[in-house]
Amino acid sequence: MKNTKIKICGLTSETEAGYMNEFNIDYAGFVFYEKSRRNVTFEKAARIMSELDKDIKRVAVTVSPDKTLVNNIEKAGFDIIQIHGELDLNVLESVNIEVWRAINIADVDNLCEKLKFYAQQSESVTDKINGILADAPDFGSGKPFDWHKSRRLLKAGDRSSPFGERIFILAGGLNSTNVAEGIKVFAPDVVDVSSSVEGESGKSKEKIQEFVKAVRA
Repeated sequence: MKNTKIKICGLTSETEAGYMNEFNIDYAGFVFYEKSRRNVTFEKAARIMSELDKDIKRVAVTVSPDKTLVNNIEKAGFDIIQIHGELDLNVLESVNIEVWRAINIADVDNLCEKLKFYAQQSESVTDKINGILADAPDFGSGKPFDWHKSRRLLKAGDRSSPFGERIFILAGGLNSTNVAEGIKVFAPDVVDVSSSVEGESGKSKEKIQEFVKAVRA
């Protein structure tokens, strides 16, 4: 059985970078979206990233990014751009780093429409997308989508899907009590958590430890 990797999203301090290092987290996410309470500036992100172990992948989380934002993300040294919201194909073609496309799932019909649109795109477009991230209807809500109704459309390993060999990331409402079930249902390559590992002020070391233990058990 493959080892499921872990992404902790929404870092906002150097202290949290220390937690990433201590627990050997695979991906560290930084939010560049002004409406999010976890939004960071590039200057702040640079300070946090300087404290991360070099093996931890840096992920820039965006909503409907334009070319200027993409360019700034690349110049800042990020490994991956995660795109929620609208995906401008001209913007996608300009990206020179790994792309994770987030799909916010309201219901199965909504998911079917998004997969149909994805399947209709040209290879020149879809080849730019390295990973598919399945998320809750509302970005950052901390609530999961309906796993079992979506299972047949999203389960990793089904190479007949439009995703092909792309990385599959499970997000949206994961916590230390349900992540094992999420892994069982979807067999994702990566699990992505943010809200449930928050403490009173930023990320909680204890909650991260509990989540990591649940994933790696």
